[in-house]
Amino acid sequence: MYKSIVKLTLLISFVASSYANASPIGPLERERARTLNLILDKTISIAERKKKLEKLKMKLLDLERMTINNKQINKNPDTHTIRAFEDFDLTFLVHNSFEKNKPLSVTWFEKMGLTTDNIMNTRVSRR
Repeated sequence: MYKSIVKLTLLISFVASSYANASPIGPLERERARTLNLILDKTISIAERKKKLEKLKMKLLDLERMTINNKQINKNPDTHTIRAFEDFDLTFLVHNSFEKNKPLSVTWFEKMGLTTDNIMNTRVSRR
């Protein structure tokens, strides 16, 4: 009985440790999505958005640093990791906005092609 419990415990710990090698890209992408949802949310006030955005920006910055400094990320990267580093400016949005000295939302809108000039030059038409 004792040997079977030890074997079962070792098996469970081996299986659990194999799942512990998760990519840091997943949490980074989820937090970035939460931040973008907050930016696009029309139901909250500007002051409330600004307050929440500062908290999320600091959390996102920490996740970006953890991802950039992760030594294991180069070893056998999955497709999400490769795609994230191919689109570096959008993946590491906080770092990009600090480098450009622009707000996070402006950096994201510009990367999506939505600048003030583009919006102002659009025509309103009816169909």
